[in-house]
Amino acid sequence: MSAERIPTEETALPRVGVFICECGGKISNALDVEELRRQAARLPGVVYAVHEAYPCSRDGQLRMQHAIEELNLERVLVAGCAPRLVEKLFRRVVQVVNLESSYLNIANIREGAAYVHSTDPQAALAKALAILEMGVARLTATQAAQVHTGKVSRSAMVIGSGLSGLTAALALAEQKVPVILVESAEQPGENLPDLSPGTRSLTQERLQAALNHPAIKIITRARLTSVQGHPGEYQVWVQQRGQTNIHTVGAIIVANVANPKPLGSSHWFDRSRVRTQAEFAHDLAQAEENGTPLGVDRVVMIFCAEEAQRQRCSRVCCATGIRQALKVKELNPNAEITVLFRELYLGAPGSPHEAELVQARKQGVTFFRYRRDHPPVIGNDTVDVLDTLTGEPVRLPFDRVVMTMPLVPVDDTRSLAALLGLPQDEDGFLAEPRVRLRPGRYVDPGIYVLGSAQHPADTTEALFQAYLTSARAVRFLNQETIVVDTPVAEIDASLCTGCGNCPQVCPTYAITLERRDGILSVSEVDPLRCIGCGNCVVVCPVKAITLPGWDNVEIPAQISAALAPDNFQPGDPRILVLACEWSAAGAAELAGSRRADLPENAVLLRMNCSARFDPYHILWAFLQGADGVLLGACPPGECHYGMGNLYARERVEVLKKELAARGVDPRRLRLEFLSVDDGLKFARIVNDFMEEVEHQLADRGQMPSGVRMPIRR
Repeated sequence: MSAERIPTEETALPRVGVFICECGGKISNALDVEELRRQAARLPGVVYAVHEAYPCSRDGQLRMQHAIEELNLERVLVAGCAPRLVEKLFRRVVQVVNLESSYLNIANIREGAAYVHSTDPQAALAKALAILEMGVARLTATQAAQVHTGKVSRSAMVIGSGLSGLTAALALAEQKVPVILVESAEQPGENLPDLSPGTRSLTQERLQAALNHPAIKIITRARLTSVQGHPGEYQVWVQQRGQTNIHTVGAIIVANVANPKPLGSSHWFDRSRVRTQAEFAHDLAQAEENGTPLGVDRVVMIFCAEEAQRQRCSRVCCATGIRQALKVKELNPNAEITVLFRELYLGAPGSPHEAELVQARKQGVTFFRYRRDHPPVIGNDTVDVLDTLTGEPVRLPFDRVVMTMPLVPVDDTRSLAALLGLPQDEDGFLAEPRVRLRPGRYVDPGIYVLGSAQHPADTTEALFQAYLTSARAVRFLNQETIVVDTPVAEIDASLCTGCGNCPQVCPTYAITLERRDGILSVSEVDPLRCIGCGNCVVVCPVKAITLPGWDNVEIPAQISAALAPDNFQPGDPRILVLACEWSAAGAAELAGSRRADLPENAVLLRMNCSARFDPYHILWAFLQGADGVLLGACPPGECHYGMGNLYARERVEVLKKELAARGVDPRRLRLEFLSVDDGLKFARIVNDFMEEVEHQLADRGQMPSGVRMPIRR
């Protein structure tokens, strides 16, 4: 370990301590950490610099706390591995010595420098120093984020009385959490798809238990009309039989079921002989319960019926159809059963459904694959299908045709999505925003979605999600208060013009327009609903909104530090990469872990969301000498904050036109959509962008560095 106190003159800059991790040799073997420490000690505001093997160790944490107290450090920069790995740990470390967590910054020099330049110590050192400069610049410019608190009502509302909803309600009630169960049908369980006898019986069992549980109140023929409040204390307007009541709950769980798409009637076939999978399940159940013959000898099952109109596999239909085929064989061993399928989805290898498939084949069930472009054609007595092997048509006689229709969301899913601020996918289900980084978690910490409200779920998945979600909800509700110490947007009422831009782009409805004296209204932020995406900051025309930590001071300061001429070799183009921490920044970390080859003169700045990609910051980067600016955002439909990536795309397109109008090549600005697991793709894009910028400069006969943007007076 090497450390040094740096004598400083009295300045207005806060006192910064830099703690460099050697990572057990993973960093120190790739670059000279002592030289990095000496260079860091010269940065403005730095009064203490140290490097050691593992600052994250227990001893390292204690030494950090001692240094903060002894030297009265006001800011802390930890240079080591990825923030997502250690940020929570070091937040706890600094909070013990009463240092605001917003005064902590994590600089990723392992994946960002040591790994990507493992064969070039000088390049690794230069990149690491640039990363440190950005981190120190942010710390010296940032201000503490205000801590907000709110009460938590220890109660929950569950929407939907399917298997997952009933199971979650019972699990919450067993933990002495009062539950309001809201069902749109006349009777609980009335809307359940009748596909599996086992699921049906289990659901009825759970329903009876819920009806008899003192902590569960069931409201039928009800729908939500309004939701206000914040996580931990929602005010929910529920309309029931013409009357509206307001309920206060701490958490909301959406557990709507998915129902098969209705088949309807068609003139070219006998509707009584063509049944949906759900209708056929009912026929089988009646025949078994009454002990009556099924009355069919030839059954043709068509899997994936009308599935071409949907974007997803229903997941549960194949296994249900195979079980129905086995049930037909049980009721009528001589029955001829043909299953027409496009693909068979039976879950993970070794699942019980595979054993059912083997059993069905042994009992004589025939499986026949058809092509998407040649679906089966149903006649009066036969089904015509094209043999995929021979290309010849095949005619199958039938007594009954069973069609597996796509499972679709219930009718009120769209209105629930609007009320709760939940995204929907292309099929209308409630989309999980960040399934890779935070599975099962939504933007609002008090709102949960499970079961077939997300996607068609089988019994096992529905039960697993119900128990997992209820455990998360109980943990959340066990808090007496909710504490928000992350950045929250702040509005200067004296500057606000009441234009209404910010409420329109807020993904959590945290901003409202409130009346005030005079003509103009003013925007107000609910700090317990704000998630700090920064979208409102960008759209404010008068810059009345600030976001501590991601403000119009911290970000330009980091950009200036990243593009400082000392960080680049003379003649090399300067590339700035603005990367969303939920996607492109994670991809950059993965690229580093894989030792991908990245250019030395491309510096990455981690952003909280692509919604915070501000055209002013991009222009500032060009003015600071950037030869190219690359933006990395989440793919469409995967933004952690709703539509931040789509807003970013719109702003980039507008800015490109403005750059072109002022004689700046718009190709110097690029937006790419990346997932967190696109490590190699990220490396390829950065290298391609670097080559393109170099070619542009060469074509113009210009040397890199320095803005070439004529300013229109």
